Amino acid sequence: MDISRGRCVRLTRGRIEDATVYFDDPLDAAKRWVEEGAEMLHLIDLDAAVGVGENIEEVKRVIKGAGIPVEVGGGIRSLERARGYVEAGAERVILGTAALEMRNIRDALGVLGSMKVMAAVDHLMGRVAVKGWKELTEIDAMTLCTRLEEEGVRNIMMTSIDRDGTMKGPNLEYSLKVAASLKSDVYLAGGFTTLKDLYLLRGSRITGVIVGKALYEGSIELKEAREVLK
Repeated sequence: MDISRGRCVRLTRGRIEDATVYFDDPLDAAKRWVEEGAEMLHLIDLDAAVGVGENIEEVKRVIKGAGIPVEVGGGIRSLERARGYVEAGAERVILGTAALEMRNIRDALGVLGSMKVMAAVDHLMGRVAVKGWKELTEIDAMTLCTRLEEEGVRNIMMTSIDRDGTMKGPNLEYSLKVAASLKSDVYLAGGFTTLKDLYLLRGSRITGVIVGKALYEGSIELKEAREVLK
């Protein structure tokens, strides 16, 4: 679930100007997925991620009203913001841009514990993207993942941004290579469109998958996806 201007939306390749609104009330979206059997929600404050505002109260309302665990990301670049979400009931917080600063990761791990922290490594063919994908760095995603693991991170989410929201299938080769080299739990996002895409993960070290637009567009049914991933 992505929130922008108080509404539940989905983007294509992270372009906020191309947002498609699916629910005016994010809590209605959360309740829909819970009714369909969701056991956890992935919730991102898009406005905070790109620096054009924030939806803190909407995020907290979903955390409190969903009735299932919620992981939260988007613009969490301080320990105070991360701790605020955990205190509001978030299952864990996702650090993206902030993950590049190892001090931020150490602080979050030290205060919140490794079970409450996930590091997001968004990349374009292996190059790390930051600040809501607006900036592409020269940092290698595998190198960053290895450093994060050495610091004590146990949950890493990798997003292939060239496929996110495109409904064209995931770009798995690089991410699967990275996951195979790590001991951490690795979650993938970006472009998962059909059940066939999920079958490609069989036999891999991937812990879980973030599916967004495909659920809203109906090309993946949540119940069927959960069966495949068992």
